Amino acid sequence: SFQVMKNDRHEPTLAENWTSIMEDLFPASIAHLFLFDGEQIESYASEEKSSALIYRGIQSLLGLDLVDQLEKDLQVYERRKRTEAKNDVAQAEIAAEERQLRDIQGRADELRQKRAALLTHQIDRKRKELDAVDQVYRRLGGELYEQRNEIERRLETADTEANEGADKMREQAGGSLPLLLVRGLLESAANRDQLEEDSRRSREVAGILEDRDRSIMEYLDSQSVHHSAIESLNAYLETDRRQRDERGQRRSLLGLTPSVRRDLHDLLERDLSEASSAFSNRRAMQRDVEARASTARTEFENVPSSGTIAESVAQRTAIGSEIELLEAQYAALGNEIEHLEREIGRREQSLVRLLRAKATDRSNSEDRQRILRHADRVRTTLGEFRRAVVVRHVQRIEELVLESYVQLLHKSSLVTRLRIDPERFSLTLFGRGGQVMSPNRLSAGERQLLAVALLWGLAKASGRPLPTAIDTPLGRLDTSHRMHLVERYFPHASHQMLLLSTDEEISGKYLERLRPWIGRSYRLVFDDTAGRSTIVPGYFD
Repeated sequence: SFQVMKNDRHEPTLAENWTSIMEDLFPASIAHLFLFDGEQIESYASEEKSSALIYRGIQSLLGLDLVDQLEKDLQVYERRKRTEAKNDVAQAEIAAEERQLRDIQGRADELRQKRAALLTHQIDRKRKELDAVDQVYRRLGGELYEQRNEIERRLETADTEANEGADKMREQAGGSLPLLLVRGLLESAANRDQLEEDSRRSREVAGILEDRDRSIMEYLDSQSVHHSAIESLNAYLETDRRQRDERGQRRSLLGLTPSVRRDLHDLLERDLSEASSAFSNRRAMQRDVEARASTARTEFENVPSSGTIAESVAQRTAIGSEIELLEAQYAALGNEIEHLEREIGRREQSLVRLLRAKATDRSNSEDRQRILRHADRVRTTLGEFRRAVVVRHVQRIEELVLESYVQLLHKSSLVTRLRIDPERFSLTLFGRGGQVMSPNRLSAGERQLLAVALLWGLAKASGRPLPTAIDTPLGRLDTSHRMHLVERYFPHASHQMLLLSTDEEISGKYLERLRPWIGRSYRLVFDDTAGRSTIVPGYFD
């Protein structure tokens, strides 16, 4: 049963005419721009799917689906008019060709439904099972288990470097390094040696200074220098000789030879400083190596055993194999559908040739010929009209898509311009300097954000203030780009945004960033006994 309530009152009229009302409010032709599954983003990131998305969006926004329908109607009308002029043989031949065409089209439709059911009911379900097993695998430390050989190699390398570093430190300790412990004693010995050297020199010059001072006094007497000055100088010289005599009386305790004195000086001025600096550098390097070894040892100790994750590995392998088999079936169906579509194209061309081959000769009606001639002209005009409309509006769509992409990436220099081919609807990106940028330069996340920008830009181009609803909003987007959607897309994509999230999808930091924008939150709780879901206010937190 289906009911519509307005202000808590049942509205049967709205329920009976709901389809037409919704088509007026929310046209089905553009609904895919506002209502979509987040997991579709990954498929839209490919070049082929993005071209199909652009084509479908432009067709819907510009009303070109009406032009296409008019072209098809004209073909049907032409076919009927040409059929009217056929003889019995030609008519039977055309009827047979049409039957074969219908049969092939029916077979292609069956395969499309089968392929869609395979994707929805089997492949997607298996992918979700694989995601759940992957979460268990990661919680058990599966990623560490995959890197166990690399971790063990790092541990062995770090241990080897630590041992080598310890040996080098011991080698340094076997040189002059231990003398740093008695550097104060060595400096005291050097100071004592300096005093003893001064004492020795004082003894050596004592007699020489006495003769020199006597000569100076005699010279000053002969020069009639003032007596007080001579007395003052004589007193100074006598004091100097007395002090030197006192220093010369010091007892020699060390008695270092010149070579030993030089060695002691070099040790204090150069060798010990160099040894200390070298040892400090070696000790810093040793600490770094030991820290790396400790980290690697911790990682190695956290690597789970093969028995711990054996069941999870087996499940991943089994489900992965099932997915590969299902995807192979999906691809095979796709190949068969493509083959049938090519056959349909050949059959349609053959049917057109049959209809046109004898139309002129067998037609006796000028009116029919005139209709066929003008119908052909109209189809040509429609093709030109379609191209002109696309070229006229594609520039604005390019601007809106680029604006959305720059806003999502927050990097205006990565893509400076983009172009949509009005014929093939392919997307070309331009980087700095106007150079064409290969899509391979974009990361997987950046390509997925480009797909989001396509949907966003096309939605803006529609000019309709419609709500946007996204199931599994973060989909298969990688972790590094999820915050871009949370901060720059969800709050601004529409005046009203509905996010249908799981309890593990929008949580933690993503939920905190979105919280200022959240108007209402609900949970859908399924009751197995009653067989129904209940709407409960509040989120999972």
